[in-house]
Amino acid sequence: MTNCYSYPQFCSLGPLPPRTPARADAQVPKDRKLGKCAHGVIGAFYFYADGSDDDPAFGFCDIELSVQQISQSTVRVELYCVADGYQSARGVGADHPLKIAVLAGDRVLGSANWHFADVICGHADPMHFAADLEIDDALFGLIDRIELQKTGGQSRPCE
Repeated sequence: MTNCYSYPQFCSLGPLPPRTPARADAQVPKDRKLGKCAHGVIGAFYFYADGSDDDPAFGFCDIELSVQQISQSTVRVELYCVADGYQSARGVGADHPLKIAVLAGDRVLGSANWHFADVICGHADPMHFAADLEIDDALFGLIDRIELQKTGGQSRPCE
């Protein structure tokens, strides 16, 4: 096992993108009918080998994120992405989860840890994550961004 690290990435949130013939529908939220939601996109999030500034071990790309008010004081954060196993190593998410924070300005209103499935060498696999967070109803309208926080990780050499 090799230790890795990530840089923080964030996206601003806005309304769901409209349907068009030239673009696939938004992948999150899974059920738009559950309540009000906001949507954002991050192009890529990579884990780099310790000791390197630019050697990606593995990562995620085409990341879509949403927050949705599904009931009183409950907000669902969802993530859809494509795991990028075409880098230098296999990603291991069992012990080092990706940390997802829901923010209003600089204030963290809630966070979730995603223990992602292994990112397999030579694969570009879709992945989905959802977690329900306890956030006061009055704060939902203030949520303006989601951050994939800086975190440590682990990888294994491709076999």
